[in-house]
This record gives sequence, C-alpha cells and structure tokens, in this order.
Amino acid sequence: MPGRPPPPPPRPAPQTLGQTGFTLLEVLIALAILAVSLSSLMNSQMNSMAATSYARDITAVALLAERQIVELEFKHREEGWVSSDVEFEGDFSDEGYDDIDWLCTVHFIELPEYNQLIESKEGADEASGASDDNMVDAGDQAFGALGLVWPIVKAAIENSIRKVDCTLSWEQGTIEQEFTIQTFWTDPTALQNLPGAGGEFSDEDDDSGASEEGTSGSSATGTGSGGMLPPSRGGSSSGGLNMGGN
Repeated sequence: MPGRPPPPPPRPAPQTLGQTGFTLLEVLIALAILAVSLSSLMNSQMNSMAATSYARDITAVALLAERQIVELEFKHREEGWVSSDVEFEGDFSDEGYDDIDWLCTVHFIELPEYNQLIESKEGADEASGASDDNMVDAGDQAFGALGLVWPIVKAAIENSIRKVDCTLSWEQGTIEQEFTIQTFWTDPTALQNLPGAGGEFSDEDDDSGASEEGTSGSSATGTGSGGMLPPSRGGSSSGGLNMGGN
C-alpha cells in the first residue's frame, strides 16, 4: 500500500499595510519638502538669470555711452564750441539697441567776474570776523594779485573746457534703469591763443609801459592780457573754441 503524500508547506502569514508602504502623512510631507526645494531652486535660477541680464545690459550701456561721447566730441571739434549749454538726444537703433535712449548735455563752464569774487570774499571775512581794514595778510595780497591774471584764467577755462553729462535709459522688465556718465572735454589749442598761458606774446599784448592805475583798470575789464574777452563779456569764442586745428 503506497504511503500518503506529504502535506503542503504552511502559507506565510500575510503582511500588514504598515509593513509594505508609506502612510498618507509621509507622502504629504515628502511632497511638501520637494515643493519647497524646487521653489527655492527656481527662485535662485531666476535671480541668477536676472543678474546675468543686468550685467550684460550695463556692459553694453557703458560701451554705448562712451562711444556716444566720443562721437559728440568729434562733432564739436569740427563745428566748434558754443558759449551755452547744448542738449542732444537719440537712441541706438542703428546699433541694434532700439530700447536704449540717450540724452547728453554739453555744459558751458561760466566763471564769475573778479568783482563777484571780491564780494564773496568780503562776505566770508565779515562772517568770520576777520574784516579788519588795518590788517592785510598774505592771503589778501595773493587775492589782489589774482585780479591781474583772473581775466586770463577765466577766458582760458571758459574757452577750453566743457563738462559733459550723458544719461542712458532703458527698461528691464517693469523697472526703468538709468546709467549716467560724466566727463570733461579740453581744447589745448585754445590755451595757445592766450598770452601767459602757453601762447605767443606779441608787442601788442605788452602793457608794461602803462601806469599802475592803467594796468589795474585794463585787468578789470579783461583786456589787459592778450586783448581777449571771454564769451560772457561779448568776446569772440570762435578762434579759441575751434577744435579742428585749422
């Protein structure tokens, strides 16, 4: 008689749900951490892109501003300087930056007259209590000597120096950006037309034979040295302001 077959092995006990997966709370916490991480990463990437875009724009704007100032200076060398403030404006559409506008102002540097300097000095002396008629210090003597050369200095600065402001504006998203550059133009050739400032001194410019009172009077009117009137006194500004070097 054949033997009975062996009984089958016992089935393993079924596992509970907590042993095979995550709970709903754990899944929600993991999703919250992932959302915060992705959000921070996205904000960091957007800030990096904005900084890169601003650096690119500011570099291009600086080069465009310098180029525009050089072009304006070359234009003024050909046409000559004027004794007033002049404004120029436009954009850089020809260079491929039609969203960037520029505004440049060429300032005429006008210095005060010598009598205005005297009034300012007297007011400062009165405010400081140093206005004693019986005391003349070295500073007062130097200030008096300044009156002899002030017409030359005034004409030299007004005829040979200009201050230039150039502002570029553009929009970056919803923010309007501005970039301003300032510089000075100089015309060395204008100084050569001034006696005592590097130019040639002729016999007509020599007032040494005049009396002391006459010399003082001519210096006060701005004609004692070189016979050159500054533009603010009706003098001609074309000879010393032409930068073309004709």
